[in-house]
Amino acid sequence: MSELDNASAPIAGAGAGAGSRTITADDLFRINLVGDPRTSPDGMQIAYVVTLLDRDADDYRSAIWLVHSLDGEPHQLTSGVARDNSPSWSPDGALIAFSSNRPGNPPEKSASDDETAANAKKKSNDDKPLNQIWTISVGGGEARQVTRQEHGASAPTWSPDGRTISFLAATDPPEDAHTKPIADERIIERMQYRHDGSGFVERAQQLWTVPVEGGAARQLTQGDMDITQPAWAPDGRHIVFVSNRCADRDTNHFSALHRIPAAGGEVQLLTEENVGFNSPVFSPDGTRLAFVGVTDPDPGGGKNNHLWTMPASGGESTDHTAGWDRSIGDEGMSDLFTGADQRPVWTADGTSIIVLSSDHGATHAHWVLLETGNVSAVTAGPRRIAGIALAGEDNLVTLAGTPSQPFELFTVDLVTGQELQRTNHNRALLDEVELSGAEELRYLSPDGAYELQGWLLHPPGYRPGAGVKYPLILEVHGGPHAMYGYAMFHEMQLLAAKGYVVLFTNPRGSSGYGESFTTSTRGHWGESDMPDIIAGLDAVLDRDEIDPNRIGVTGGSYGGFMTNWIIGHTDRFRAAVTQRCVSNFHSFYGTSDIGFTFGEFEFGGTPWADTEKLLAFSPISYVEQMHTPLLIIHNEQDLRCPIEQAEQLFISLKRLGREVAFVRIPNEDHNLSRTGKPSRRLARLHHLIGWFDAHL
Repeated sequence: MSELDNASAPIAGAGAGAGSRTITADDLFRINLVGDPRTSPDGMQIAYVVTLLDRDADDYRSAIWLVHSLDGEPHQLTSGVARDNSPSWSPDGALIAFSSNRPGNPPEKSASDDETAANAKKKSNDDKPLNQIWTISVGGGEARQVTRQEHGASAPTWSPDGRTISFLAATDPPEDAHTKPIADERIIERMQYRHDGSGFVERAQQLWTVPVEGGAARQLTQGDMDITQPAWAPDGRHIVFVSNRCADRDTNHFSALHRIPAAGGEVQLLTEENVGFNSPVFSPDGTRLAFVGVTDPDPGGGKNNHLWTMPASGGESTDHTAGWDRSIGDEGMSDLFTGADQRPVWTADGTSIIVLSSDHGATHAHWVLLETGNVSAVTAGPRRIAGIALAGEDNLVTLAGTPSQPFELFTVDLVTGQELQRTNHNRALLDEVELSGAEELRYLSPDGAYELQGWLLHPPGYRPGAGVKYPLILEVHGGPHAMYGYAMFHEMQLLAAKGYVVLFTNPRGSSGYGESFTTSTRGHWGESDMPDIIAGLDAVLDRDEIDPNRIGVTGGSYGGFMTNWIIGHTDRFRAAVTQRCVSNFHSFYGTSDIGFTFGEFEFGGTPWADTEKLLAFSPISYVEQMHTPLLIIHNEQDLRCPIEQAEQLFISLKRLGREVAFVRIPNEDHNLSRTGKPSRRLARLHHLIGWFDAHL
C-alpha cells in the first residue's frame, strides 16, 4: 500500500488543518501549486504541473510530475529549475512535449537586417527568458529542445501520427514603410494596442508546426489576429483553432472556430463569425466537434456559455444545454490556482460530454447526454473542481480544492462514483498549520428577490460562545461576473490567522446563480449590488464573536470599485483597502485595455455622449463623502485598471485632507495577487494587513 492510499478519500469540504501554528505570509513559499492534469493515451498515467514560489530567485519554478491513475506514488519527471508547463502526451505515450523557459539553444533570428533587429529589440517585451517547446521520455532522462522561435513558443500539441508538434508562437507582422520606426517610437493604428499582462501588442500569436525530431518550423497562419486553442483532427489532416478574424475585430469580442490543413493552405471558417465560441474538442471518431460559448457574445460577459457540437467539417451547430440555466466553465476564484485545461471531455463512446460548471459557490464536473441534453453531476460537495481529464473509459481525473486545502489530483470512477486522492503535495504543510474552515451563510437580499450566499472564516482557535470579540473584514470579489466559493485563498486564511473574521459573499452580478442574476448589475453598478453586500454584513453583525465597531472592507478590480463606492455611500467601516481599483468610468473608457468595449457595454455610454451617466456611476464623484481611512494599492503596469484610476482618487482625497495612503507596486500588471513576483506579493499582503492592524 502506498502512502497515498492512506489518504484516498475525497477532500472534506469544510475541513481545516489541525497543525500547531497559524499560517503566515511566508507559507506562500511552502504551498505546492498543483495544476494542469493531462492523461496518457492509455489512461494509466497522469502528467501534471507543480509550481513553487522561489524566495531566493524571487520567481516561480515548476516541474512536470507523473502519477499512476489508480495507485502508486507520484514522481517528478522534469528538473523544475525553470518553469515547465503544458505537458502533452505523444500518441504512443512514450514522450511528453512541454513548454519551458529553461536555458537552451538561442532562438533562431528571422531573416532581417540589423536595423530591423535592433528596432525589434528596443520594442520587445521579451526581456524575460523565452519559452520553447521541449520533449522528454516518460522514463526520464535529458529533455530535448524542439523549437528555437525568436519570440518563444507555447501550447504544444501532437499530431495523431506522432511525427509533428503544433505550437503557438508570436510572429512579427510584415513591415509597412509608413509604420517602420525610426528610433524606438511606437506607431499606433489599432484600438486594441495594449493588453494587460503582455503590454504593447506588436506581434500576433500564430499557429506553427515542427517535426518532432526538430528542424525548420512551418508557419501555418498569417495576419495580425491571434490564434488560440489548436486541436488536431484524429485523422491528422486538419487543425482546428479559435480566432477573431473579423475586419472590425478591435471593436467586438467575437471568437469563431476555424480549421486549416495541417500541411498548410487556406483557412476555413467553421462557424459564423459573430459568435463567442471556444474550447474545440474532437469526438473520439473525429466526426464531430464539441465547443463552448454563446451566439451573441458581449464585452461584459455574464451570459451562460452553452455546450455545442457540430460536424467536424462545418455545418449546423446543436446547443445541448439550452434548457439549463448554468454556464459551462469554472467561474471560481483563488490566489493559489495556476491553470488547467478546462475544455469539454468526450466519453469514450461519444454519446456524452463531461464539462465543468459553477453553481452556488462550487464548481463540479457534469455529464451532458447529447441525445437528450440531460445534465447530471459527476462530482459533488463543497469544493471547486478546476480541471478534468478522462483516464481510460471509466475514470475521470479532477483537480480539486476547498477553502482549507490547496488543489490536488483525484480520480473518480464513473461507474461506481468511488473517488481516490492521487496526490498530496501539501500534506506536510497542512499537518503543520491550522487553517480555517468556511462557514456557509444564507440570507435574503434587501428587496427579497434572492436568497444570497456567503461564507465566514473564523480565526484559528475560535470557539463559539467563548466571549471573544473579533474585528471583521469584508472581502468583495472582482469580475464582477465571477464567484467566491469553495476554494482556498491564502490571503483570506492569512487574515483569519491574524485574528480577523473574514466575510466574503456573492452579490448580484456573481456567476453560479443563473443568467438573470449574473447580468442584473449591467448599468447598475453600486445600486443593485451594494445592498446585497451590506445585507451579508448585517446578517452576521449581531453574532457574539464579531465586534461591530471594528469593521473593514477590501477588494480588487471590481472589488476595488465596490470598496470605493461603499465608502462613498456609508461611514460604517473603520478602514478600507482598495486594490487595482476603478474610480472614474469617464477616464476608464480610453485608458483601460478594455475600457471602450467592456465599459461601454456595462454602462451603455461613451464619454462624449453620456458624461453624466458615466460620472454618476464613478466613485470619484462621491469623493467628498469619503471619510473612511483608505489605503490604495495599485500596480504600475496594470492596463486593465490603469494606475491613473488610483492616482486621481489619492490626489482628490489628499486635497480634501482625508486619511489616505498610496502604495504603488512597480512592474506588475492586474494579476499581482496571483502571478506577481513573490516579493511583491508579500509586500501587498504586508501593506494590506498592516493597514487593518493599524485601524481595527
